[in-house]
Amino acid sequence: MDIVPGRECGGCTVCCTELHIDAPELKKLAGVRCPNLRDDCKCAIYETRPATCRGFECGWRVMAALGDNWRPDRSGIVLISKLQNNPPGYKPNSGVQIVLLRRDAVHNKELPGAIASWVSARVPLFLTVAAPLGFVAESGFLNVVTENAVRRQDRSGLLKILLDMIVALERRKLRPASFSPG
Repeated sequence: MDIVPGRECGGCTVCCTELHIDAPELKKLAGVRCPNLRDDCKCAIYETRPATCRGFECGWRVMAALGDNWRPDRSGIVLISKLQNNPPGYKPNSGVQIVLLRRDAVHNKELPGAIASWVSARVPLFLTVAAPLGFVAESGFLNVVTENAVRRQDRSGLLKILLDMIVALERRKLRPASFSPG
């Protein structure tokens, strides 16, 4: 994926602090600062950083349609490409995981429009609500539950569905985070 010209992380370190990483060369809980993140918001091992970090691109950096207000540290939303294990019948190699770092991020004025565009284009969408430290964040598949509201162009109905899904995800019994051996 190509980075949108001018899209620099700047002071945003969400990928280094808020995401769960379970790679052979780096294991880090969501909500825990990466040990390689320096105080100047740069990676201490950037040139030799793990493949999981090298291969990650924040959705805000690669989706030209998103404005600067979508930068994760500003919006409270991380968009992550989800290209594998998506349900059949949806646009291949195009899924998006929408991670809400805080509950109020769902009120981003542009979020319903982005979701409607993706649902209309049959891009598989997954809503994830950040979990407390030490637990795995829960996700839900958005497309099926939002299709009617999108078809009717019912923005308030879509927002209600998102809020209901957040409540449902928060009520699920959380699984403790763990790491694979190695």
